[in-house]
This record gives sequence, C-alpha cells and structure tokens, in this order.
Amino acid sequence: MRRAWCAATVVVAIGVAQAGAVLAYRWVEHTRKARTTAPPFHYERLSPRHAPDVVLAGAGGSRRRLSELRGRPVLLHFWATWCPPCKAELPALLELGRELDREGGVRVVALATDSDWDSVRRFFGGPIPGEVARDESGNAAETFEVSALPDTYLVSADGRLLQRFGGARDWSSEAARALLREMGKQQAP
Repeated sequence: MRRAWCAATVVVAIGVAQAGAVLAYRWVEHTRKARTTAPPFHYERLSPRHAPDVVLAGAGGSRRRLSELRGRPVLLHFWATWCPPCKAELPALLELGRELDREGGVRVVALATDSDWDSVRRFFGGPIPGEVARDESGNAAETFEVSALPDTYLVSADGRLLQRFGGARDWSSEAARALLREMGKQQAP
C-alpha cells in the first residue's frame, strides 16, 4: 500500500512540475511577444495653426507653394541625402505616398534640405521622383522648427498643422498605412 501511495505521489509531483513548466513557458512567450509587437505609430499632436507657406522646388524647375496643395492632406517630410536614417526610410515613404496618391488620400512631399539638386540626383542614381522637392531657400526646416532629420508633418486639407512624426519611421508598416488612410478620410473635402 505504501508503495502505491509513493508512486501516486511521484506521478502527481511530475504532473504539477509539468503544469508549472507549461505555465512558465506561456508566461515567457507572452512577455517576449509583448516586447516584440510593434508599437502603434506614434505622433505628436500639434495645436492646429496654419502651416508655413514654404516654396517646394521641383527637379525640373517647377515651383509651387505648400498652400497650392490644399484640398488634400499633405505629409511634408524633411530629409537629406547625407542623413543615414533618412536614406533608410525614404524608399518606403515614397512607395506609401504613391499608394495613398492613387487612392486620392494623403499626398506625400519629400522635401530635401540638401543645398543642390546634384546631391539629390546622385542619391537616386537617375531621375528624381515627382514626390521629391527641394527647399531652395534653405529656410523651410527652420520655419517648421525642425530640430533633427528626418522630421515629418501632416498638414490638413485646409492647410493646418495637425501632427508631427519626429525621427525615422517604418513607413511600410500597416500601422503607418492605417493611420494615414484614416487621416485622409477625415480630411476629405
């Protein structure tokens, strides 16, 4: 009888140990997933004031003012060819911009702060995408109070500053797409 009781105790102890191991494994996996899950696409909400009316110079010599783009929201992205985080994120941002433009939503303008078009042309290794403009005055970043590159501002369809996305972002993420699509819908005329 004593032998059966000992065997039953051992079986119960093994079962309890296995259950404890399963619970510990689940806790570790839950904690790991919580750390690796991408955070929401954070931004700074700005007090809605009119965006500075900067000049956007195109590679082909065209010039337009930011105010001329009213009617649709604009994502104004400040970047430079010498900025490593800018280089890393720009392709995804331009692709997202094309996608949103086809949908009639947010328009992306990537405003290069470089001092000349040659640097920008070398960066792209050929034709400069139409979404890219240059700040020929050299004052746009200062006017927008850009403190570090890259820096991105969402301008409403009626020309008000709404949000600031400081630093490099994963513009290819679903969170970025969802947020900008939603903003495009909210800002539709």
